[in-house]
Amino acid sequence: MISRRRFMRLFNAIIVLSFIGLIVVFIQKPYLPQNDVVDAGQPYIDESRTEAHADSWAFTKFLSPEVSLNESIGSSLHTLLGNGSASNFSLQGAPLSSEQILSSVNFLNDNHEVLNINLFGPVSNVRNVIVVQVHSRIEYLRYLIDTLSKVKGIEEALLIFSHDLSSSAINELVRSIRFCRVIQIFYPYNIQIFATVYPGQDPNDCPEKIGKVAAEKLGCKNWQHPDKYGNYRVAKLTQIKHHWWWKVNYVFDGILKKYGLNSYVILLEEDHYVSPDFLHVLNMLIENREKYCPTCEVLSLGFYLKNYKSYHADIDKLGVHPWFSSKHNMGMAINLDTWESIRNCSKMFCSYDDYNWDWSLLQVSLKCMAKKMRVIFTKAPRVLHVGDCGVHTHRCAVHNAAEAASQLFQQVRESLFPTSMSVKETSRRMLKPSKPNGGWGDVRDHELCLKNSYPFANNP
Repeated sequence: MISRRRFMRLFNAIIVLSFIGLIVVFIQKPYLPQNDVVDAGQPYIDESRTEAHADSWAFTKFLSPEVSLNESIGSSLHTLLGNGSASNFSLQGAPLSSEQILSSVNFLNDNHEVLNINLFGPVSNVRNVIVVQVHSRIEYLRYLIDTLSKVKGIEEALLIFSHDLSSSAINELVRSIRFCRVIQIFYPYNIQIFATVYPGQDPNDCPEKIGKVAAEKLGCKNWQHPDKYGNYRVAKLTQIKHHWWWKVNYVFDGILKKYGLNSYVILLEEDHYVSPDFLHVLNMLIENREKYCPTCEVLSLGFYLKNYKSYHADIDKLGVHPWFSSKHNMGMAINLDTWESIRNCSKMFCSYDDYNWDWSLLQVSLKCMAKKMRVIFTKAPRVLHVGDCGVHTHRCAVHNAAEAASQLFQQVRESLFPTSMSVKETSRRMLKPSKPNGGWGDVRDHELCLKNSYPFANNP
C-alpha cells in the first residue's frame, strides 16, 4: 500500500500540475494594472521588472519538491489583496496571476503534510506545540534541531516550522527529522517572492535615509509615510514583524483548530538552543500555573542572563514579573485565550511605529489589553539565544555561543528535570519602555499586518 506520506506528496504534485495546466489552457494574455497607484497593504509588482523572478518560482517549487518543472521562468507578481487588479507569473509564455500563485501557497499551507505520523500517531494526540520561525541561518537551525532531538518527551510534540525563504538545504534538513511530528508552513508575502516590489524593496520606494523633503522632490512612492524619525521602511526588517504576526495567527486559526488541539504554543526562533528538560519544565509550568501565578498570561522558558554563575542554584526557581519585551520574549508559551486578547488589539500592534514584534507587543500589553500581561519565567532559562550573527551583527563566530550553551547543559545535567519548582522572585514593578525604534511608518505595512490578523479571511 502507498504510505500516507507518499500519497500526500503525490496528491500535492497532482494538484499543482493540474492547476498550472488549467492556467496554460485558459489564460491567453496578461492583465496589466491600468495605473501605478498602489493601495495600502497591497503587494504589487511592475510588469516591466523581471529581476529575481526565478526566486518566486523557486519558492513555489520549494513548497512541493516532488514537482519538477522548467526553472528558467520569467515571472511577475502583482496586486494580491483586495480590489481585483492582478498581473502575471509567466510559465513558458502562459501568464499566471499573483492571486493564483498566492492561492497555490495558501493551498499548500492549508493542505500541509504531517511528517512522521506513521511513527508517532495522529496530530490529535500531541501534548505540546512548538513553533519555530525560520529565515536563512541554517547553521543555527541545525543546532536547534539537534537540541530538540535530545529533549525528553519530544516524541509527544508537534514541531511547526514557519519559513519565509526558499532554501532546498533548509527544506532537506527539516524533512530529515524523525524524532517527532513535523509540519512546515510558509509566509506567503515574503520578500523572496516579492523581491523588487512591496512588500519587498521596490526600487521606486524611498531610500531609507533620504529625508521627507528630498523624498517628495524625488517623487518616490511612499514619500508621504516615513517613520517618526523621518526614515523609510526597510523590507528585510519589516518582514520579521509581518512573519511573526502571520505565523502565530495561522497556527492558532489553521492548525490548532484543524486538529482539535487546546495546548499552549511555545514560540522559538532558528537561533535558539534548548535544554534536555525543556518540555519537562514547560509542562510543569502549565500544570501548576494556578499555584505559581493564576493571573499570568505568559510562560517564558527563556531569560537573558549576563552570566551563568547562578544557573545551577536557580535550576528549580521561578520568577513572576510584568511581561517585558526585552526580558521575556524568548521561549514564550501562550494559549488561545491569551492570543485572542492580543489579537483584539491588532490595530495597535499593526500601527505602532516599531519594526520589532516584541516592542510592539509590549505596547499592546501596556495600553490596549484589559490588564498588563504577567509572566512566569524560569530563572535558569531552558531556552538560550545563541544567534551572535544576525540582522544587525556580522562580525561574529557562529559556533561560540552554541558551544558555551552545550557546555552549560553538560555541567548541570545531574540537576535538570527538577521534581518540583517554586516561585522565588515576585515583582509588580514595570520597567520603563524604550522609545519606539521606528521603521514602521508605512501605511502599507499597517494594512498588510491587519490583513494577516486573520489569515484565512484573506486567502485568495
